[in-house]
Amino acid sequence: MNRLIAMMALLAAGLIVHAEDVPVVGAIRWDAWTGGKITREVERSLGPKKYHTRLPWFAEIVDEKTVRIDGSPQEVMDREIVWAAGAGLDYWAFLTYSKENSMSAALRQYLSSSKRDQIGFSLILHNTLTVPEGQWTQERDHALQLLREPGYQTVLGGRPLVYALTGEDFPIERFKDFLNEAKKQGPHPYCVYMGWHPAADIKKSKPWGFDAVSSYARPGNQPKFSDLAKVTEQDCWANAVFGQAPYVPIVTTGWDKNPRKDTPVSWERGSGYHKQKVFPSRARPDEIASHLTNALAFIRKHTDLCEAQAIIIYAWNEYDEGGWLAPTRSQDGTPDTSRLDAIQRVLARDRNTQQGGGGQPATRSDSK
Repeated sequence: MNRLIAMMALLAAGLIVHAEDVPVVGAIRWDAWTGGKITREVERSLGPKKYHTRLPWFAEIVDEKTVRIDGSPQEVMDREIVWAAGAGLDYWAFLTYSKENSMSAALRQYLSSSKRDQIGFSLILHNTLTVPEGQWTQERDHALQLLREPGYQTVLGGRPLVYALTGEDFPIERFKDFLNEAKKQGPHPYCVYMGWHPAADIKKSKPWGFDAVSSYARPGNQPKFSDLAKVTEQDCWANAVFGQAPYVPIVTTGWDKNPRKDTPVSWERGSGYHKQKVFPSRARPDEIASHLTNALAFIRKHTDLCEAQAIIIYAWNEYDEGGWLAPTRSQDGTPDTSRLDAIQRVLARDRNTQQGGGGQPATRSDSK
């Protein structure tokens, strides 16, 4: 059920939903599944039979060591939009790459979809911020144009919700340039720095122009998902409270990088990132649902810090890194939607039990 339909149902029942009762919930998209070099690498990392239970729903199993993954057809995106909206997600947060990069193909599919009005979108400024100097102005302007697209997720009365994530050396001057141009062209974006330690992150990022902090993921070597979720709530959420950091809570769906440990991917080899100690923190759907329920309660308890009333979930489709909501391929080849089914129950229950007056919900810009 998308946000518009949900609100109409509540209004019809005589209920008025207000901002502090209706957080917007999004999920991160890392779109390595539409072709090109990166897709070939994740095909290799997910090739062994022991990882076939986490394959994308559209993958093909060739044999016990080989898979084919092709998410390039438009119908793949269209179907995922329907699934995500049906689960109650408000937006996807797309990692940005240069406009013509194969990693941007899914965003182009979303923008071309006849179903895009069912779910909004936002940006996680990523490789866009680190393109070669000669490409910066073009890529900056493309990102700014996307902020004005129909369906872009806004918060706090119309401010575009923008996340940012890069490597260790954040390109401060480029971000400031992006932010200055954005202010000239429209509403001031609500900018969220994705780091690892909220209390420390807000101190360094606020002078750069960020409004709040969050995280892309919560790595961990906990053998059980319930422990990973608890650590996320303690080390991330509670740390934001400790540091009085304006915050967008991260909700994890797991962290199991064993595929990349077995078959290292090129973008991690140089850093030794793939050599970290890894445990299979495979989540049950009900455990993800419980973690999300806690995030909704956290936002309502800390309305002063969670001013944007937004949640970000890691992730929609980080299949080989270990965090996903999107359907996987069942043994019989059909899509397994159990994780989406679980969060749908949480969000439907939450939104249909909240009532009261006043305030204005966080919104998306006018649908296409």
